[in-house]
This record gives sequence, C-alpha cells and structure tokens, in this order.
Amino acid sequence: MVFTVNKLSPSDIGYANQLFRFFQIDDGVAEPVIPSDEYIGTLLSKDDFHVIIALQNDRLIGGLTAYELEMYKQEIRELFLYEIAVEPEFRAQGVGRQLIEYLKKIGLAKHIKEMYVGTTSDNTPAMKLYRSTGAEPEAGVMWFVYQLDR
Repeated sequence: MVFTVNKLSPSDIGYANQLFRFFQIDDGVAEPVIPSDEYIGTLLSKDDFHVIIALQNDRLIGGLTAYELEMYKQEIRELFLYEIAVEPEFRAQGVGRQLIEYLKKIGLAKHIKEMYVGTTSDNTPAMKLYRSTGAEPEAGVMWFVYQLDR
C-alpha cells in the first residue's frame, strides 16, 4: 500500500480539523468538537507540538499528535505521543508504524532521548503496535486521570 507521512504546518488547518474530528469519532464521541481555525493554526505553529498525518491520494488515513515536555531534573525534553489513530480499513497495514517512526525521527533530530505513550490495559492492538516500534512497557506504572472540571 502506498501512502505518504507528513508533519502538518500552520497552513494545514483543514487536515488538522479532519484528524481531530476522526480522533473523537474513533473514540465514540457522538458530537465531536473542533476548536477554531485560529486556535488550530496557533497550535500548528508551535515548535513543541507535532501533528503527523498519513495520506493516501490526499485522503487522510491516520495521524498522531505529540507534545515535547521540558523536564526539570535535567535540561532535557521528553516526547509524549498523546494520540494516534488509523482509519479502520487501513489498520494492520503499516500506517501506525510509519507515523510513529516519523515522530521518532523528529525526536532524534531534536536530540530527545525518550518518548512515551499510554494506553488502556485491554488495548491489545495498541500494545502490539508500540512494541513493534521499539517501545517497552514500564513495569509497575499505572496512569491516573484527574477530571478538574467536576
């Protein structure tokens, strides 16, 4: 299967809108909410926020978002792969792998030594993808989420 992988720039708001809508639909959100074009353009202009997409003949077939986080114990940054999704008909065909490999290259070019991602313990396809791209589970780590707007 032939497809391209690219990082979005501030002029790619249309693709960002498509990806952000797809993330929500893929997560089962009945009424996706997308920020304003101005807000998305500002996000896409940040050097420490990455939106990477996969296209097949100009059709969005997958993408990911990632943040660089500045650490305080050392003068380093870490890369947090926040969200990744691939259209169902294109899963298990190397799209997710190529998206992650592209992000890893960005991290290496920016001298980032560590990247991490979380998933639920029952998301077997995600765990398989992460392992196949070189990630290793960290023993004993469990993430907790605070809902601050309750």
